[in-house]
Amino acid sequence: MQYHHSCKNPLYPTSLCSFVAMHTMVEVLMVGCTQAEGERLAHEVQQRVWDMERRFNRFDITSPLSVVNTKAAAEAVSVDDELYMALEVCEVFRRGTKGYFSVAPTSVVGLAPYLLNASQHTVQLCSGDVQIDMGGFAKGFAAEQIKTLLIEAGIGRGVVNFGNSSIAAIGCHPYGEWWGVGVENPLCKGIQACEVRLCNSAMSLSGRTPNGEYHIINPHTGVKVAQDELILVEGRSALVAEVLSTALYAAPKLERGAILSQFAGYEATEIYCTADGVKSRKIE
Repeated sequence: MQYHHSCKNPLYPTSLCSFVAMHTMVEVLMVGCTQAEGERLAHEVQQRVWDMERRFNRFDITSPLSVVNTKAAAEAVSVDDELYMALEVCEVFRRGTKGYFSVAPTSVVGLAPYLLNASQHTVQLCSGDVQIDMGGFAKGFAAEQIKTLLIEAGIGRGVVNFGNSSIAAIGCHPYGEWWGVGVENPLCKGIQACEVRLCNSAMSLSGRTPNGEYHIINPHTGVKVAQDELILVEGRSALVAEVLSTALYAAPKLERGAILSQFAGYEATEIYCTADGVKSRKIE
């Protein structure tokens, strides 16, 4: 982990930590804390994110999620509180997005990919073909959890950034009404496509990977979605924003407005970037 603290402005001492987790760079900016407190919180944040990464990493054979993917098609598997809660939330989001957000796509449209037993805290996959992948959920979930951790620790201003695609802001900039976050034009490195203004709010961006690869799957077809636009979602929760940006990118354009209407207080924009410029359209 890299950690830096600055007291150049004594009114607003600032701590910044960065580390790699969940296949991306995580950056946490904290305003108004001492160097010692900032360093303590930085290590706590890193450990918390690493704990979540291990729990949700399907490629780690020792992770709770990997155990579910290996055994839960044949029998119900008991899981810890956090993983059970996450799977509950994911199922609610699956239903709320017409199935375009799903951590476990199935070949049968409308079929719940797994069954949860609240009294026994178990999960069972609906078939041997189902595998749970929390990749479209974990960063938003972690950003929201870290934001809460910092607020409870007394941080009134700050930013939690997961790879520039899932960002949560605490309060506003010390010398402004918001935190300005630039969205880069993927076709023109270093050129800003737009700016997002965050204050006690969050944003999520979905589209192709930085390498230009299509990676988001339409859960109804099991096929990677080949859309070239970016989907930007803004709202109160980093988790909801990430789920929505993923679902709206996967959904046909004509269905995006109906999905978004189920989530009051969230705005979404389609961003079309070319080498000649940028066009955008609000989803309504």
